[in-house]
Amino acid sequence: LQVHCLSHRQLPHMTLNCGPEKRRIAGEILSICGEPVLHMHFLLNGIVKVYTNSSDGFVRLLGYHRQNTLFVLDGFCEGKPAIVTTQAVTDITTVTVTRQSLLRMCEANPAFGLNLASYVGDVLRLMCFDAENQSVSDVTTRLINFIFLYMKSEDYCQTQCIPMSYENLASAVNASRIQIARICSKMKRLGVIDVGRRCITIKNPDALYDFTK
Repeated sequence: LQVHCLSHRQLPHMTLNCGPEKRRIAGEILSICGEPVLHMHFLLNGIVKVYTNSSDGFVRLLGYHRQNTLFVLDGFCEGKPAIVTTQAVTDITTVTVTRQSLLRMCEANPAFGLNLASYVGDVLRLMCFDAENQSVSDVTTRLINFIFLYMKSEDYCQTQCIPMSYENLASAVNASRIQIARICSKMKRLGVIDVGRRCITIKNPDALYDFTK
């Protein structure tokens, strides 16, 4: 469900040549479909989701970004309308990336330019795969995939829990609160997870994996 990260050796290159770090809260929208986008963002930590809305208001989840990824790629065409909406799922930290800053980095390090082109290609391929996968996967599979993604995050490594309510989880995986509550209740009953107030604790990761079979 997530796109590939830029190489860790490129991380200092990105942070030294872009804007200052900015902390953003869960739920903040960084680009809106149909509205102009002036720049991109580099994600230092946290999780971001990408989705579209149909004319009847139906939300189509396309995928997720996690740390060390460049997102809001609509910003490559500065000033043109975004074709997707991008929203923070968790609290995140980003740096602003402009076309000018990317040009400076590519001129200073041509290998970075090649790495960047490969990264964008990966994003396009994986987003297409995610869109197809989301159209056929049931809610349980989407929820389990999201939990596994979150378990790879820096926040989870520190806290060992997912600090999200059923409403937050439902928004993250494009489902209803009732669906999420029903699935989590079943997993709790089977000893896979424990549910507290705005906190999901994974008690048995192996059983969580088996839950999708």
